[in-house]
Amino acid sequence: MGSDIENFVKWIRANDLTPIMSTHSDDLEFLTHLDLSKRNLKDLPESIGVLKNLNVLKLSNNRIRKLPKAIGELKKLRNLQCENNLIEELPETIGDLENLMILNLNVNRIKVLPKGFYKLDSLTRLTLASNRIERLDSEFKNLSKLLYLSLETNELEELPVDIFELMKQLYYLDLSFNHLNYLPSSLSKIKELETLLLEGNTIKELPSLESHDMLLKLDLSDNNLESLDFDISKLEDLKILRLDNNLLTSIPNEICNLQNLMSLSVSSNKLKILPENIGNINTLHELDVEDNELETLPKSIEELENLKELYIDNNKNLKKPEKLELEFCDVK
Repeated sequence: MGSDIENFVKWIRANDLTPIMSTHSDDLEFLTHLDLSKRNLKDLPESIGVLKNLNVLKLSNNRIRKLPKAIGELKKLRNLQCENNLIEELPETIGDLENLMILNLNVNRIKVLPKGFYKLDSLTRLTLASNRIERLDSEFKNLSKLLYLSLETNELEELPVDIFELMKQLYYLDLSFNHLNYLPSSLSKIKELETLLLEGNTIKELPSLESHDMLLKLDLSDNNLESLDFDISKLEDLKILRLDNNLLTSIPNEICNLQNLMSLSVSSNKLKILPENIGNINTLHELDVEDNELETLPKSIEELENLKELYIDNNKNLKKPEKLELEFCDVK
């Protein structure tokens, strides 16, 4: 232990960290929070294991290429922030952080998660956005306490079929900007999902999303969807629906039953008509149907008393509905 403390103190001094860190052994032993963000660090020493009581470690916005094996010795660590570094791989020992609840690894260069990673079954918040992850093992389902999961902007082409089997409490899921053609059936097991972001994939078909009756936001933009093959009216709490840049020729009439919907965006599709009863969505504040093939708007659109923003440009000479009192419309 003594030599480890000596080595760690040398590292502190070598990286000019003495203004923010004590070099006394007692202070290091009882340190609970350490913020080393934006310190131009290129590495962490193996002697970091001396920080036995550390609860929070912040390493974001450095130039760190790998985490030391000794990271697994920080048994009391609950929050690890490593966003915006150059990390290419994680040590197996990361799985020894049995109390870790929050892990942020956004904007790194990680391609593969080690087997040990799937032992982090205390995690409630995991962000792995903007990496290079190509695949996830089936053991990912062991992270059953997750409430918040972001895998946005990676290289995933598929997900294990049972990946969400045990994630009953997950409320936020972002899978945007991957290469997913389909979604695993276990998605329907997530009972408390409130936000589902799937933008920028190549999804052609959806599993039934009807079980997600607590969903507040659904983003299916920039996919290859030709239709919505589920009863969208079952998503009765839905407030925001994004369907831009797909291949939709129509949207289902059931959408008019969504009595909490505030924003509907279906731009850059192939829409020829809108549902006749769209005026029933009296909560609607924003409607975007620009860049489609619409020749007319349903008469009932004039009943949308709460509508504030309307986007209808780049259709077939649509005019602003005269009876609507809008704050903005992109045509006159």
